[in-house]
Amino acid sequence: MTKKLTTFEKFLDQKRGYISKFPENKKVVMIISGGLDSIATSAKLIEDFDLELFPLHIHRGQTNSVAEDISVDFFTKYFQKRYGKDKFHAPEKISVNVPPKEFKSDLLPYTKIKGHPMRDPIMHLLAVEYAVAVSQKLNTEVKTIYCAIVPEDYFPHSTLEGLRVNTINTCVNMGDWDWQISSPNIDTFLTKEHFGKSEEIKWAIEKDIPIGRTISCNDASDKTNHMACGKCKSCFRRNSAFIKLGFKDSTKYYEKPNFEQFS
Repeated sequence: MTKKLTTFEKFLDQKRGYISKFPENKKVVMIISGGLDSIATSAKLIEDFDLELFPLHIHRGQTNSVAEDISVDFFTKYFQKRYGKDKFHAPEKISVNVPPKEFKSDLLPYTKIKGHPMRDPIMHLLAVEYAVAVSQKLNTEVKTIYCAIVPEDYFPHSTLEGLRVNTINTCVNMGDWDWQISSPNIDTFLTKEHFGKSEEIKWAIEKDIPIGRTISCNDASDKTNHMACGKCKSCFRRNSAFIKLGFKDSTKYYEKPNFEQFS
C-alpha cells in the first residue's frame, strides 16, 4: 500500500524530489539525552545503517541533568570502544535552558498537559547550529539532524508532522533545501517499521548493549544519588516494559520498585 503523503511531505517532495533519506555521506548530528530512546537509537543507527554520529547533549535545566550526564559519559566511552571514535564522536555538551528558567514555573499548568511548549523544535534548531559548526570546523558537510522521538511520544511537538514542519522551517531560514530533521524511529521513509520502546529494549538486549545504564527517571537527582528513583511513573513504564518482554530489568533503582499506585 502506498503511503499517503501529508501536505508538508508533498511540499518537500515537490521542492527537492524527496521527503526524507539517509545522507549520502552518512554524517548526522544526533541529539542524545542519556535515556533509553536516544542511546538505543544511536546504537542502531551505527550498527544497522553505518552512520557517523556527532552527538549533541543539551543541559536544559532538567531535574535529572546530572543523571543524564553520567549516562552520556558512560555510553560515550562504551560506544567509542565498541564502534570507534570516528563513528561516535565526543558529544558536544551545551547549557541552554529550555524553557528559560525565568518563566518556567509559570508554564507548569500547561506543561502537565502538553509538555514544555516548543521544547523539541527548539532543541532541533540548536542542533542545526551545531551541525553548521561541525561542518565549518571539520571542513565537511552535516545537514541532517536526528532525534529519538518514538511512537509512544504523544506531545504535539513530538510528532512526525512536527519534524516535517521544522525541516521546512530550517530549509527556508537556511536558504538550503538539503536540510533534514527527523527521527528514524517513526520516519518510515528511513526505516520500514517503527522502533518503539519495546523494540528498543529487545534490539539492545539482543545486541548486548547495557541499556540498564540509561536513565529514564525524570526525578533522578541528588536525593536519589542520581539513580532512577523507583517510584515515579517513568520508572513504572520502564520496569513494566522489561517485564512485559520477559527480560530482566538491570536498571539500578534508588528504591526497590513498588508500583501499586499505578496498577
